[in-house]
Amino acid sequence: MTDNSATRQDQQAEQRQMLRAFGQTPADVQARLERELDAFERAVAAVQPHWHTTLPQRAWTAAQESDHIIRVNAGTARIAALLLSDKPLRPTDQTPGVMVDGKRKAPAGLEPGPDQAWDALSGAHAQTRAALLQAAAHAPETSDRTYFHPYMGELTALEWLKMATLHMRHHRKQLERLAQG
Repeated sequence: MTDNSATRQDQQAEQRQMLRAFGQTPADVQARLERELDAFERAVAAVQPHWHTTLPQRAWTAAQESDHIIRVNAGTARIAALLLSDKPLRPTDQTPGVMVDGKRKAPAGLEPGPDQAWDALSGAHAQTRAALLQAAAHAPETSDRTYFHPYMGELTALEWLKMATLHMRHHRKQLERLAQG
């Protein structure tokens, strides 16, 4: 094992450790996820007067930040559904995530597009919310089925749902700071 590989594995383990705060049992994870989805929706409502404003110390507007959250949640819902199914898991790209100026860079396809009104995003959010909560309602506490996350390594369905909660919380707090002025 190279030094870079060992360091990356240590960082992934540290990131996975953070997920413990987002619930231990499937019921805990589902409740925490639902609370975070509700909080995200409240933050979106509160930030509407600043919807096209770039967030402090960020390159994205509130609209783009929200788009990013929805894209990550949609991907997470698809991965969780796959892990909860009996479909065979194929080998996936195991490329670690990229850090830029000490911040994680969003993988391709998860970066937001141009600003869109919340009305244009809300339908995708509603579908994604339902898919996440459906997966959370069926995720087992333990599983040997995992899928690679570029910053956290191999995660189970329940861990992917915790990751979505952590990710949403992080970005929601940025939206709230902008809304508070």
